[in-house]
Amino acid sequence: MTGRPSRAPLYRTIQSEIQRDILSGRLKPGDWLPSESQLRAQYGVSQTSVRRAFQELQRLGLVERFHGRGSIVASNEIRAMSPMLGLGRELRQRGFAIRPELLSNAEEPAADAVAKALDLEPGDTVSHIERRYWIGDDPFVFLDHYLAPQPGIDFAEFTGDSLYAFLSGRDAQPTHARERVSAVNLSAAEAERLQVEPGVAAMLRERTSFGADQRPVEFTRYILRGDRYHLDIDLRSER
Repeated sequence: MTGRPSRAPLYRTIQSEIQRDILSGRLKPGDWLPSESQLRAQYGVSQTSVRRAFQELQRLGLVERFHGRGSIVASNEIRAMSPMLGLGRELRQRGFAIRPELLSNAEEPAADAVAKALDLEPGDTVSHIERRYWIGDDPFVFLDHYLAPQPGIDFAEFTGDSLYAFLSGRDAQPTHARERVSAVNLSAAEAERLQVEPGVAAMLRERTSFGADQRPVEFTRYILRGDRYHLDIDLRSER
């Protein structure tokens, strides 16, 4: 990779050069990329520009980022493209009768992992919203939202039902998102939220959503009870 040669946005120059090296095969799946500090020195740019470049590469599925360790070229794994729905709407479309509950809604300084996901600096103010969805007498999913500040939006007005409907009513619904789905064992705090025993299996969905300007606006962790939730995948043979 070479130094900055053009008038393109600083982050786009870094992104384009790394992207070209990946697509050409010069960088292969599993290869570690230069650190943020190395790229800052190489290109003479800010940390924000380097992070934005990595955010775009991650959005395209070309790299994977690991907090505290760096970024690697993503493997050639199979990815599914689905319509972007809020979890509440998705569950209702699948036939679940859910009841939302707002647990907390406050501003707080962004922890390192949240700041990295939202392309902010650690300590920047974010809105932190915690919710649950119930099915009958059982809590079904715990929703842990972190939202970047947006002009003209007061997240304190959110009352707990559909976050995307709230954003859509303010012309700020995200345009696309990336999700990672993992199997986890619940911590004591997570188990308490879902009223199950600590250590039981659950499904974790981590979503980063982006606005029309391609900047991340939402980072959410959905923790779903493993005994109540499943994913259905339809497969067809190629002919």
